[in-house]
Amino acid sequence: MMWLNKKKNLKASYYHTFLALIVIPILLIIIISSAIIRTMMVDSATRSIKRAQDNIIATLGGEVKDVSLRLSHFVYVNDNEIMKIAAMTDTQDFTKRYSATLMLSESFNFAMVPVQDILSAIFYMKDGGSTYMKDDIILPDEEIKASDWYQQALNDKNMVKVGFYDRNVATSRKAHTLTIVAGLSPGIDVDRDNVVEMTALFVSSQTGNLIKEYNKEKLLGITMLLNPDGTPVFDVDDGMRFFIPEIVSGGETELHHKLDGKNYVYVISEEPVTGLLAVSVVDSELLTRDFNRTAAAIVAVTVVLFGLFYIFSSYFLKNIIDPIHNTVEGMRLVEEGRLDVHVVPVGQAELRVMIHSFNRMTRRLKQLIQENEEEQQKKHEAEIRALQSQINPHFLVNSLNSIRFIAQVSRYEAIARMAEALIKILSCSFRSNVGFYTLNEELEVLDGFIYLMKIRYSDGFEIEYEIGENCGACMVPRLILQPIVENSIVHGFSGLEEELGLITVKARLEDTYLYVTVRDNGKGMTEEEIRRLLSNESAGNEDYVSIGVTNVNTRLVLNYGEECALKIRSEVGKYTETVLRMPAETKEEHICGRY
Repeated sequence: MMWLNKKKNLKASYYHTFLALIVIPILLIIIISSAIIRTMMVDSATRSIKRAQDNIIATLGGEVKDVSLRLSHFVYVNDNEIMKIAAMTDTQDFTKRYSATLMLSESFNFAMVPVQDILSAIFYMKDGGSTYMKDDIILPDEEIKASDWYQQALNDKNMVKVGFYDRNVATSRKAHTLTIVAGLSPGIDVDRDNVVEMTALFVSSQTGNLIKEYNKEKLLGITMLLNPDGTPVFDVDDGMRFFIPEIVSGGETELHHKLDGKNYVYVISEEPVTGLLAVSVVDSELLTRDFNRTAAAIVAVTVVLFGLFYIFSSYFLKNIIDPIHNTVEGMRLVEEGRLDVHVVPVGQAELRVMIHSFNRMTRRLKQLIQENEEEQQKKHEAEIRALQSQINPHFLVNSLNSIRFIAQVSRYEAIARMAEALIKILSCSFRSNVGFYTLNEELEVLDGFIYLMKIRYSDGFEIEYEIGENCGACMVPRLILQPIVENSIVHGFSGLEEELGLITVKARLEDTYLYVTVRDNGKGMTEEEIRRLLSNESAGNEDYVSIGVTNVNTRLVLNYGEECALKIRSEVGKYTETVLRMPAETKEEHICGRY
């Protein structure tokens, strides 16, 4: 029953690991990326709308400035000559009126070249009469005189006031979607005859056509021109159904609003001269419609792939986990002293080879024990320990190699990489005939250890290397760095939650020595803790990490003398720095020095 529970725990552990390391991160990446991309798409569309509005505002502002300047030029040119001629048209004498009108027309054509965009120029007289230049305006005089621009011009003499009409106002055959009118009420210094009440210039605006063109592009929304009080100046396609006056009252340039169950983006720009507002309204769903479809497809494909992976894993796990569990159970029995264990070879071919190897090693172990029963007990125990120290690691390495091969064949990349890293560490640990590695080889073993520790601690730390030139070829005792780094991970970063742990490994050459420094940004140690760590007081400690650091210090002293003992500097709450000092020897120099 215990074996079955272990089996279930292994499968559950596998799926939990897969869920924690692959499924959840992928889903989080998809969710976060989707949110970011969605926001970026909305921002990009908003910027496009803003650029279109800038073009509209620039065009409108240029037209307003142009019509104002043209009207001022028309009124004030040649010492107000046109105003004098216009005053002459206010007469009941038909002949004089006709003659004055001809003169006014010639002056108008001369002053207003080019005149293609000018719909009409009108002089409104104080006695109620009017003189039209070019086409007649179809608007009633009562409506024109009641307009805000007309009243403002009357109240502010000799100043140009501008107004707008969102419809055709002239008798010309061409329809005009937006008309700009500039009005100037001359003072007595301009109209010395005191006859003219208002001079008005009606001009066809290209801004309306520009807005219509932009409104054809759905992603740019529906654009309209509004007065500062929210009343429409130019509105197309019933765009006012989207408009809520309160929305633009706060002076915002961009906002989101929900209307009739839909989310809309409002982009607002102001024309600085007239104060008109260009308001664009676009449906948020329209901006992200294509993205939503793509995101839904990605999610669907991801779910299907995860489902297929689950089915695929269940099939192969049965062929992998069952044989492994049988072998583990056999190893447990051997550990208990039952050397007659025989595991039935099942599963994949590689697993069967591993089980056969285990059975042969078990039989060989039993044979060796039986052959040495007659020897002295001490020698007997020593030989068994030696044999076990040789066989168990080799069996574990071979087994992990088989697992790695199966994982690679089955595309379980994470398992393969973990097994590979562990193999590298174990191979280094149990090569009793090799006591020294190059620093580069030692760093390769350290990388495998770091990979396993990152999995264990969920990437709770990072490691950086700064290896000086020619340092990598120097010989160092094997597994000299792992205990130091492990002490930083296990003790230095324990309890830290606010920041990511950082380990820095530096190597430099100075004189004839190689200096390797391991520094972390962990919680640090007191002087008493450093003393206990380096002393033999930790020999009976159950903390294998502390034992490992003591072991490193002992090996350095035994190999190189007391001058190469570990140096540890630390500040509580800030850092711990460990310095290893070793002779800078290449492989050839090291061999020559040993022999």
